[in-house]
Amino acid sequence: MNILIIDENEIVRRHLFSALRKGHDLHEAVSRDEAQNFLRRQSPDVILMELLEKQDTDESTAVALVERLLRDTSPPSILIITRSDRKEVAAGLLALGVVDVFQKPIDTEELQVVLRRVERLRQLRATGEAVRTTAASDNGGAHAARRQGGHPSPLELGILGVDPRIKQILDRIRRIAPTPITVLITGETGTGKEIFAQAVHSLSERRHERMVPLNCAVLSDSLVEDELFGHEKGAFTGAVERRKGRFEYANKGTLFLDEIGDMSVRLQAKFMRVLQERTFERLGGNLSIETDFRLVSATHRDLHRMTREGTFREDLMFRLNVVSFHIPPLRDRRMDIKLLAEHFLKNFAREFDRPGSFRFSQEVVHFLYDYHWPGNVRELEHFVERAVALSESPVIGREALPDTFSPIVAGQPLASGKGSFDTLLKQYKRQLVIEALQTTRSNKVRTAQLLGISKSYLFKLIKQLSVPA
Repeated sequence: MNILIIDENEIVRRHLFSALRKGHDLHEAVSRDEAQNFLRRQSPDVILMELLEKQDTDESTAVALVERLLRDTSPPSILIITRSDRKEVAAGLLALGVVDVFQKPIDTEELQVVLRRVERLRQLRATGEAVRTTAASDNGGAHAARRQGGHPSPLELGILGVDPRIKQILDRIRRIAPTPITVLITGETGTGKEIFAQAVHSLSERRHERMVPLNCAVLSDSLVEDELFGHEKGAFTGAVERRKGRFEYANKGTLFLDEIGDMSVRLQAKFMRVLQERTFERLGGNLSIETDFRLVSATHRDLHRMTREGTFREDLMFRLNVVSFHIPPLRDRRMDIKLLAEHFLKNFAREFDRPGSFRFSQEVVHFLYDYHWPGNVRELEHFVERAVALSESPVIGREALPDTFSPIVAGQPLASGKGSFDTLLKQYKRQLVIEALQTTRSNKVRTAQLLGISKSYLFKLIKQLSVPA
C-alpha cells in the first residue's frame, strides 16, 4: 500500500519506516502543512498521522483535516498517533471514521495487524467499485448484468456460501437495499451479521456515504448514549470539548447498530424518539439537530420474547423489524464449511507470506465437518488463521489445530458430559480466551483482534470468567 507518515519526530518516522518498508510504498512529512503539498500530488491509501503538533492548543486542526480527507470520493484509511490516553478523544476520532488510534510508543506488531486488515478491506472495496464501473460504462451495464445480474458477486460483498438460505438472503438484500426500508438481521454471535449489513449498505443508494457502526453490547449504557447522541462541552465530568455522535456522522448514510437487544429500556425510549422525529439533541445541549440515516440493526437475542418479558419495547421492535432475515449458524450450513475454510486458508497464507499451496489433510477436513462451531464463521476464521500461523508445512494436519477444541465435537460427549448449556458455554469461552492469550503471549490488543472482539469486551470476559492474565 501507499502510506504517508506525518510526524514531527524523526525518530518516530525512522522507526515506522523500518517496521513498514517491506511490502509498502512509504512517504513522510514532518507537518500537516507539508503533507498538504504531498496530498495535492498523490492520493495515499493510508495516512498515519500524529494528532498534535507543537503549535496546537487542541485537536481541532487535526480533526478538521481528518473530516476533510474522509469527505473525498475515495478517502484514505486514516490511523492516528497520539501521546494522550484520553478515551473521549479516541472515541470521537473513531466515530469520525478513523480506522484506529495508536498511543506512543507504537506497538509495530499491532500496527502491522491493523494494516493487513486495512489492505484486505480496501482490496474488497476496490473490487466492488470495479464491478460497478464496468456495469455503468458497458451500455448501461447490459454486459455486466448478463455476467453478474447487474450486482457485485457475493464474494465481492464479503459473503461466501452455497447454502440455499444464504442465496435467498442475498436475493432479498438485492431487492430491498435500494429502498430506505429498515432492516433487522438476526443470528448467533459470529455468523457475520455485520458483513450482511455492509452488503445492504454497499448495494443501497447511500453507498457513497458512511456506514457508521456501533456495538451496543460492549459499552455501558451511558457510553452507548454518548456515542449515539454526542455531547456538548461541559455536559458531564470529562467532557472538555463538543463531540459529534453517531447520529450526526451517519446522516445521509447508514447507521448499523449491532446487538441492539442489549440496549437498555431507558435508552430504547430515547432512540425511539429519534426514529420518529429524525431529530435529536447532543447530551448537555438544547439545539435540535436533524439527521437522515438508514437504520440496519442486528441481534443474537429473541426480541419477541424480550417484548413479552418487558425488557424490549414492543413499538421499537416493530419499528426495527420492517424487513428481517436470519443468518443460519455454521453448524446448519455444512456444505459451506469447507468452502469457507479454504477461502480463509488462501487469504491467511497470502497475508502471512507463507509460500506453497496450503491445503487441509483429510483428517482435518473430517474435523471441520464434525465440529459443532459454537462460535460460527468467526470461530472458523480464527481457527484457520491459527492453523496457518503454526503449520510448518503446506499440509494443515491435526497437530496444527488447538487441542482444546477437540472435546466439543458433534456426536461426542462434552468434557465431563455434565452441566447446563450456559455452564458448558462459559467453559468453552474460557478455554478460547486462555488459548488466544497464550498464542499472543498475553498481548491483549492482539488477543482481541484474534478473537474478533473489542478490547473492552475481552477485559470483560477475563474478569467474568476468571481468566489468568
